Amino acid sequence: MKIIHVHHHYWPVVGGIENVVKALAEGMARLGHEVHVVTSTYGAGDRPREEVINGVHIHRVKSIRLGYPDLTYPLEAPRGVLKNADVVHGHSQNSLFTVKMVEEARKVGARTVVHFMAVDAFNDHPSRLIRLLAPRYGRWSVKKAIEISDVRLVKSFRDMEILRNRYGIEAEYVPDGIDEEPLRKPNMAEEFRRKYGVRDPFIVYVGRLHRLKGIDVLIRALAIAAKEEPSLKAVIVGPGDQRPYRELASKLGISDKVLFTGFVDEDTKIGAIDASVALTLPSVSNYVEVFSLAITEAWAREKPVIASAVGEIPYRVKHMVNGLLVQPRNPKALAEAITILIQDRGLGEKLGEAGKSSVVTWSKVVDMLLKIYSKASSPFNG
Repeated sequence: MKIIHVHHHYWPVVGGIENVVKALAEGMARLGHEVHVVTSTYGAGDRPREEVINGVHIHRVKSIRLGYPDLTYPLEAPRGVLKNADVVHGHSQNSLFTVKMVEEARKVGARTVVHFMAVDAFNDHPSRLIRLLAPRYGRWSVKKAIEISDVRLVKSFRDMEILRNRYGIEAEYVPDGIDEEPLRKPNMAEEFRRKYGVRDPFIVYVGRLHRLKGIDVLIRALAIAAKEEPSLKAVIVGPGDQRPYRELASKLGISDKVLFTGFVDEDTKIGAIDASVALTLPSVSNYVEVFSLAITEAWAREKPVIASAVGEIPYRVKHMVNGLLVQPRNPKALAEAITILIQDRGLGEKLGEAGKSSVVTWSKVVDMLLKIYSKASSPFNG
């Protein structure tokens, strides 16, 4: 089968959707399928426009960007590649690049699949301008993606409900997965503690440093919780600008309680999760939480999760069953949840064990998608 994945970013750009597309593309290529990725030149640096990496054919097309990554517009389309595809799978209808490329694929007769993400999710965005303008774009992009797609997928039951109730269409649920490695590795807590010299109990955040991820809320919550638990620390793992968060920690007098590791390798990330009391995900907007791989990674290591009730999170994290849910943008509520798990490690173990049962690997997700591709239309060839 010839399969094409579409998104405005691909490796070497590292991020949530980018990592998902890479995992799917390489997983399908390993099974012997001819797999292509159509993406923009943004973030590729000096890499060639056309190359093959780990069996995946990458096509980077000239594009322009209107301020935001989602507003990346392709200036060309590899129609020859699209025309001969069995299926073109576009990731995120919020991406203008994805919508336009899938539209081109439809024009040349390819069968199309769109993974809908963060449907109508701009209304709680902290930026007043985005709250005003983005919902109009969001509604247009959803309607356009419905029009040009043969198969509609979601990775969030929130999005499934909105598509059904607001737009009158059904979508199939296909979640994101994780590599099997986090399920097999031995506990790596000691390696992390030794590497970074962290012996006190800590909560861990894993992800990019972005204002919608609520890292400022986490730091404020730490300042509150540390009054009751003076030895408590926070470890923040992931790429991004640390400066505003370091300044906030300094202002609150807790610089010595926050460790920023920056981007780390997989073993170090696993070690940070293993050594932590809990993963904390204090996101502040529906838009950034379509399917949290960090939550899945924590559950794979049998660690509890403390997360804001935004986006898909309350559909996966059930309060006092496999984690703790807190009101977004509420440092006091987050601090109280952190304190509960610091003081009751047995509860944390119970929640982490419960979460592990819902972990899905990439191999299973790839198998789910290949079955969907195959049954969607008889022209597909296995």
